[in-house]
Amino acid sequence: GKRRGAVSSWLRSDTMAHYRFNNLLGAPYRGGNLCMSGNHLLTSVGNRVMEVDLQMSSSQTLPCENLTEIRCIAVSPTGSHMISFDTDGRALLVNLRKRVVLHHMNFKGKVSHCEFSPCGRSFAVCVGKLVQIWATPTMLKEFAPFRLLRTYGGMYDEATCLAWSPDSRWIIVGSKDLTARIYSANHMEGYVPPTLAGHREQLCYVSFAGAGGDAAYTVSKDGALFEWRLVDETEDDVTRARRGDKGQRGGRDSLRGGDGVTVRRWRMEGKHFFHMPAKLTCAAYHPGTGMLCAGFGHGVFTLHRLSPGSFEVVHTLSISQQKVSACQWNETGDWIALGCARLGQVVVWEWQSEAYVYKQQGHYFDVYMCAYAPDGSMIATAADDNKVKVWSTATGSCFITFTEHKAPVAAVTFAPSGHAVVSASLDGTVRAFDLMRYRNFRTLTSPEPAQFISLAVDPSGEVVCAGSQDTFQIHIWSMKTGRMLDILSGHQGPVTALSFSPESALLASGSWDKSVRLWDVYEGRGQTDILPHAHDVLAVAFRPDGKQVAVSTLDGQVFLWNPNDAQLQGTIEGRRDMAGGKVIGDLRSATAKASKSFKTLAYSADGALLLAGGNGKYVCMYDVDGRALLKKFPLSKSKALDGTIERLDSNRVTDAGPMDLLPASDSEEDDEGYRRGDRGRGAVGSGGAGGKPPRARA
Repeated sequence: GKRRGAVSSWLRSDTMAHYRFNNLLGAPYRGGNLCMSGNHLLTSVGNRVMEVDLQMSSSQTLPCENLTEIRCIAVSPTGSHMISFDTDGRALLVNLRKRVVLHHMNFKGKVSHCEFSPCGRSFAVCVGKLVQIWATPTMLKEFAPFRLLRTYGGMYDEATCLAWSPDSRWIIVGSKDLTARIYSANHMEGYVPPTLAGHREQLCYVSFAGAGGDAAYTVSKDGALFEWRLVDETEDDVTRARRGDKGQRGGRDSLRGGDGVTVRRWRMEGKHFFHMPAKLTCAAYHPGTGMLCAGFGHGVFTLHRLSPGSFEVVHTLSISQQKVSACQWNETGDWIALGCARLGQVVVWEWQSEAYVYKQQGHYFDVYMCAYAPDGSMIATAADDNKVKVWSTATGSCFITFTEHKAPVAAVTFAPSGHAVVSASLDGTVRAFDLMRYRNFRTLTSPEPAQFISLAVDPSGEVVCAGSQDTFQIHIWSMKTGRMLDILSGHQGPVTALSFSPESALLASGSWDKSVRLWDVYEGRGQTDILPHAHDVLAVAFRPDGKQVAVSTLDGQVFLWNPNDAQLQGTIEGRRDMAGGKVIGDLRSATAKASKSFKTLAYSADGALLLAGGNGKYVCMYDVDGRALLKKFPLSKSKALDGTIERLDSNRVTDAGPMDLLPASDSEEDDEGYRRGDRGRGAVGSGGAGGKPPRARA
């Protein structure tokens, strides 16, 4: 399917028509925060969570889904539970070991940050201007497993970050009102939360330092790091400090007392600045090693060693030209995980040896086509970002990326031997890549410029055919010599589909001229039969025995033909099966919209089942003999994607138009990927990244 940087793989169980979700390839990271638990890295990919085993360099996507994009995730100290929050404030509590959802909860507000206490008995969340402390649900069956313990306010703007003290007694919270506050996790009579002020921009990271939690660091977006320390002072010292040094603002951390009473007060001990040309976007501090990692908007991250009064630069490196969205240390402080949401990139770097532990990057634009290797061990993807990537189905990782194409890649397939992958592009070339030496060993071109949008390789692997969208011709080359063998003309529209018969010398081609033509490529007799249709042809597929060809048309129907005598064997009505799902901006419900169509077809190995997918949220499985629908597989439940919502929500339609298409306000511009005007942009399956050029069409 055409999904931004994502290919969903499904695992078939014993029952023929029963498939379950297996993995999500092509999108290692799309936004939110990162979590490290032991040797495992957890990243949010749209409305799903991906778990990466850093020792085995393999990834697995959890089967649970949130209703919208995941904004933040948190893992318990034992690594057994995870809680994920979407952009609407709905949460899922998941058992990571068994990969099952334990509880659902709606926090009824935007949750910007969440973190479990070091003891694991509670967790704190930032919901708007409030900080809530909840008891961690137990394994027992309860009517209301989420139990609210404390709620703190006092902030004048949204809370952005929080951190627990090592003893789980205190919480430091940063806010957009340029201040940080320290709250008590337990009830204390007469306690006044101290306010740590002095920053000039909103805080993006806070943390306690020291084993006793008597020191803290606050980091703001302008690259300022303030160091705070809890000191013992008398009331007279506090009064003199307020009169003489008004720049170092802090707060008391005890009950109010009279003159001469010793109080504990947070005092600023130092100011440090990163001096970078871009804004600071994320930061992470590791108390054990005293290392601070900071990411910036121009793709640079720095490592500093912090100690009382010291701010020592260790490394300054760059991973891309886009902003670093998130960073996180592992438990030992040896590895640092970095994520770039706009590029779909995640990197785990070992700072002592200066080596990569794990590095993955998805497609930047839509995935237009994917293909399985003959042995099922690899999947090749072609995308609008001019790249071809090959993924391992066992590990879920991309092990090679080919960047030779200069325009969007429209088709990709494997050679029958499985040792090469062939791709066709709008740049007018068909390229063959060797999967043993990882090189482009053959480049096939046409005498006149053409934009290729379809591709087929014969069962022997010696003949390659490509169809064009501007010249309406089919070009045939020899794989061994690279010479052009023939040019087939006859179509009056773009050639959108090509398929070789596995058992005979027939090539089927489908076009927008509402016809499927059968060609004899080997004997050189040219066109043999024409299969007429009432609508444009979008996909063509031969049955494995070569005795039937399936054709999908623009009106949502699938026609089954006998290629030997050009007789119609049956028709599958798929218009109602694909119906459902409205896009942003529609003023009608999905049930009132026009029918959709299948853009890709695939037979099962025995030819008894036919899989069909297109511009809808379902993949449909049909019984070929009975022409009946067996099952529909939903690709995603995310409400942020176009085509997943069935009913029209009139509350999100205003006089100015749909709320999701309105420009974001100034206060929402900082939250990239979650802006109201960019709903679903960073999600898997969205329409692509910003600034994407329009795809050339005939």
